[in-house]
Amino acid sequence: MSVGHIIKFYREKEGMTQSQLGDGICTATHVSKIENGKTDYSLEIIQLFSQKLQIDLQKESEKFEEIEKTLHSFNEALMLNKIKQVESYRRILNNIPYLLSTKYAYFYQLVMLRYWFVKEEKKEIEALLGSLAKVEAWMNPYEQNFLLHMKGWYLIRYSSKKDDHYEAIAIFNKIQIAYYPNEEFYYHLALAYQYVGRQVMAYMYAEKALKYFKEINHYADAIKAESILLLHISEDPYIDVKPMYNRLIYACELINDNEKKGMLLNNLGNALLKRKEYNEAYQYLKESLRLCNKKGKVYIHRLFNYNLVAVEGNLSSKKTLRKNIIEGQRIAQELEEDVFIHLFNLLEYKLEEEQEKYLQYLAEKAFPYFKEHQHFSLMKTSLKELVEMNQINSSPHLTIELLEEAVQLI
Repeated sequence: MSVGHIIKFYREKEGMTQSQLGDGICTATHVSKIENGKTDYSLEIIQLFSQKLQIDLQKESEKFEEIEKTLHSFNEALMLNKIKQVESYRRILNNIPYLLSTKYAYFYQLVMLRYWFVKEEKKEIEALLGSLAKVEAWMNPYEQNFLLHMKGWYLIRYSSKKDDHYEAIAIFNKIQIAYYPNEEFYYHLALAYQYVGRQVMAYMYAEKALKYFKEINHYADAIKAESILLLHISEDPYIDVKPMYNRLIYACELINDNEKKGMLLNNLGNALLKRKEYNEAYQYLKESLRLCNKKGKVYIHRLFNYNLVAVEGNLSSKKTLRKNIIEGQRIAQELEEDVFIHLFNLLEYKLEEEQEKYLQYLAEKAFPYFKEHQHFSLMKTSLKELVEMNQINSSPHLTIELLEEAVQLI
């Protein structure tokens, strides 16, 4: 059947009719039966077809038979982040021109969708998600569940809206393990629950993901799952989380994974910042920033955290901090990251000790933006700060409406 499929592809590519291909070899009817896998054929006919189409049908047939295996290997390499193998499998598949006209077309596009996630190519991701959504009904159950995984992943990867995170949770909960035995999605489900503030559910699914990653010896993703567990544990001010974080940081060093090491340093620094252990938090956040590429949302996020602890802990000169804040504002504007434009503006008022301007900006500009774009944690932090400052010094910026929202959130 694979040979017939290949013959049809190259015949149509050359603009030949079945009669033209069979001329001097066999009838058009026989060509049709060969292409549809409805008859046997001799080696001599295949050799004649090969000459006419100027291809090696034997080699092409061997490649066809390996497609499914190669696709699964490609997908596994992506999941395990084996970049050299990923690119090797991609080259192999790119050299199969008829791939998108085979029964493996949807599977190939889904794996390529995952490839673009790894490459952080948002436009490619959105284009593929759009085209695959149109043919979802024709996919087999494995492919449909694969697509659900990618849809949910997209929402938590590229949206900060709480509604989108709830939608992601709903999508992930539709996945049927019986058809899609890739429990990696538990990690993404844990993230989604983390983003909407449902810590118990986040912890439960992070544990499931951790168990799965350990079973398949995927140590890098096991570290990511454990990091979610640590975020939950860090909320208890009486637990010393530093030994737990340092164990995972050491594990990152053993596998030479600076990306996850930087993430853990950032999380630990934030945990210590909340506990007002400024000096240690500063060192961890400084190292986290050093390990980050100077571009993208991750960098601007870490740059803000680093400057926040320096301002709150008075750990750098005002001159240096002004320079850093200006850099943060510039990068946030270049990236069109409005949330960080607001955060750096607030930080500037905090640095200059302009409390009245700080409160006014927080109440009239920053909080409304956080609310509109559903930044739940920033909404909660902002309202808490407004209430605490109001208790110290009555502020006209804390309106009745804000107080009512504060009662619901804090």
